[in-house]
Amino acid sequence: MFKREKKVYLELTDKEYRRLREYLLGWRNKLTAQGRDAAPVNELLIKLMACG
Repeated sequence: MFKREKKVYLELTDKEYRRLREYLLGWRNKLTAQGRDAAPVNELLIKLMACG
């Protein structure tokens, strides 16, 4: 009837966390500059920063 979303948990070092955040911010900026929707990337950034 209802499907549950599968949750994925990552364990990141501080260096990996910073790299991932920088990559996502750059990707979001690139999409925005192209006039494309960056909402999915923003959602990932929010989830990442809520845990970090």
